[in-house]
Amino acid sequence: MGGLFGSKPSDAHVVWRSGRDNDGKKRFDFEYLELWAAHFGADYEEWERVDHARGDEPRRQHVCVFARTRGDQTAVSLGGESWDMGAVEKPRTFVEIDEAGMLRLQGWTTEATLDVDELVVDGATLKLRTADGETKSVDTRKLATRPDRETA
Repeated sequence: MGGLFGSKPSDAHVVWRSGRDNDGKKRFDFEYLELWAAHFGADYEEWERVDHARGDEPRRQHVCVFARTRGDQTAVSLGGESWDMGAVEKPRTFVEIDEAGMLRLQGWTTEATLDVDELVVDGATLKLRTADGETKSVDTRKLATRPDRETA
């Protein structure tokens, strides 16, 4: 499926490098990532923010959220009146990829930031190759279920 002009190497690719010997520009198919997330029951979100672990400039983030947690409820008092501010749900386990190909993985007990040259989806598994040549595999089903609450 690959071509001379950096076309997508396979339908399953989300991140890849165009050019011969993978030395070209990083390319992305975030639309496919969004479709994949919907198929596997993950929430897909996009936002722009600065993540100082990955850079100093705001970048567009593409996020697949597998589990959420509720923040604490806050009581606010002003002029003798009190209000309870409701708890807010926020992402707990997720994979976040920015427009430079930097990936942040937040699991139940670990967090990692990786410079990704290639990201391929294989069922519920994300397979990736980092800029320094390491290969990794993430079973996203493990991100959806808390380890202490697994069902048999």
